[in-house]
Amino acid sequence: MSYEIPLPTPDQLQRKPITSSADLLKYLEERGFKPTAVVVDNASAKVLVFFEKELDEDSKEDLFEAVMEYYKKHLSGK
Repeated sequence: MSYEIPLPTPDQLQRKPITSSADLLKYLEERGFKPTAVVVDNASAKVLVFFEKELDEDSKEDLFEAVMEYYKKHLSGK
């Protein structure tokens, strides 16, 4: 199962692209997720997160929030 998460402010992402899907994967794992793969598409300003099975609604919301948190930290350089 895959989840596509659009990222806001694609112009900022173009200036500072996310260069490591592995870092995002690790970040999600540290928050309790178990994705099988993460793909960052800087050109389209989106993240694809793959799981073996479908997430429940609460987990989907938590996933979205975790990716947004990572994105904000990435842009701020923290």
